Amino acid sequence: MIELLVTVGLAGIMLASATHYLANHVHEMRRHSLRLEAEQALRSSLDAITRDLRLAGACLPTDGQFVALGGVNVPGGDAITIRTGLVRTNMSCIVTSLAGAVAAGADTLAVGSSNGFTSDMLGYVRHPNGSGEIKPIAAAGGNLVTFAAAMSQDYPVGSGVYAIDERTYTLDKSDPSRPLLTLVVNRGAPEAFAVGADDLQVHYILDRNCPTCDEVDLPVDTAEWRLVNSVLLTAQVRTVGGTGPHDDATLVASSMGKPRNLLP
Repeated sequence: MIELLVTVGLAGIMLASATHYLANHVHEMRRHSLRLEAEQALRSSLDAITRDLRLAGACLPTDGQFVALGGVNVPGGDAITIRTGLVRTNMSCIVTSLAGAVAAGADTLAVGSSNGFTSDMLGYVRHPNGSGEIKPIAAAGGNLVTFAAAMSQDYPVGSGVYAIDERTYTLDKSDPSRPLLTLVVNRGAPEAFAVGADDLQVHYILDRNCPTCDEVDLPVDTAEWRLVNSVLLTAQVRTVGGTGPHDDATLVASSMGKPRNLLP
């Protein structure tokens, strides 16, 4: 009986130790999984924004009022908007010009060619004096491009019409326990992009007073936007879904993107 009791006692101790080890192992695996998800969110966020930055301004005007970048500088997380011209399957820019004059209030424009224009993109109409406006395209075909909203000014024959892809990255902290980096494509509804992203800082390096070039939180006007030589991104993410403070981890990384036209 004594030997049996000793055996049962030892077995119980061994079982308790094994259970504790397995519980710790499962917990460590969960912590590792949460951290891996946070790392992937951080890396994918920076990679996506940097990739878009490198294409900013492709196929689009480089003078006048148009700028390929936009942004908002707010405490706790900036927002950045990146505009890129679209291309056809043969890699030519989707650009055309007005075949007839357009009066303010019109929404259907006669163009030299509507090839490549579709209803899932934005269009930029540019006056020869450098002014212009960006609006969603409602339909295209038969050398006509119809916009979802009327033009706000007159445009003469020869004014440019460009197909644009616009992406805005911003933070949604409406649920503090689940901060979210959202992506808005062509002014549509926000889409969840990276869960756990709770800070995004954007700094603009201007081609001015170099070296060391001026670094600003946000360009103040069109002239300064045109001086942007590169953009420094710093993102912060934290684990989401943990059961306690011991599961929390915060990761920070930075990336530099240089806006430039990579297409002819």
